[in-house]
Amino acid sequence: MKKSYIGAVLLAAVIFISVLVIDNRHEKNPNPERTFEKEAPSGPGEVSDYTDPPSLTEHQVALNDLYVKIPNQKKDVELTKRTTDNHIIVDITDKETGDLLYTYGESAGQGEERLVFRELPTEKGKVRLQMIVEIDPVNRLIRKVLETKVVYDPEPEKVETEMINSGSRSGEFPAENVEVLSSLNLKWGNERQNLYEGYVIGVIEK
Repeated sequence: MKKSYIGAVLLAAVIFISVLVIDNRHEKNPNPERTFEKEAPSGPGEVSDYTDPPSLTEHQVALNDLYVKIPNQKKDVELTKRTTDNHIIVDITDKETGDLLYTYGESAGQGEERLVFRELPTEKGKVRLQMIVEIDPVNRLIRKVLETKVVYDPEPEKVETEMINSGSRSGEFPAENVEVLSSLNLKWGNERQNLYEGYVIGVIEK
């Protein structure tokens, strides 16, 4: 009886310690106020009419405070705006085929930090190429890039290559335009997919 009691106590202690170890494995956010990288767009959101600011060109699409450059002219595509609790998202589809070409989004908020992303299709799901920038809302410039990251949904079996680079188009900051470029080599079993993607953003003049 005594041995059984001691064994039960030891088993309970092992389970308790294991739970503590598992909980401590979660990555802690060094800046609790910045949770952009953990926020994934969820649900369809509330659909509204896309409004084009007069300061933008035919190749610039408005998100929230930021715009993104696209290779197509806006007259050739359909723009659908969606708003969730955390993001303003724009889906860009081909007018003739109805195919989804691009999905871009920007974090909602009134601060000077903005998360902007582009969703890319993969063999098994999608990835989100994102960066966090600090903007100058008065002069309508980007002061600096704070972070770049790729978020996988779902995670591939193996990420063989993940290279992300960002910088100012003019070569200096503050900048009118910032570009992010990525090279991703992903693997699921015997299937591989290579993605070379990027985009250019700027601050909308208001």
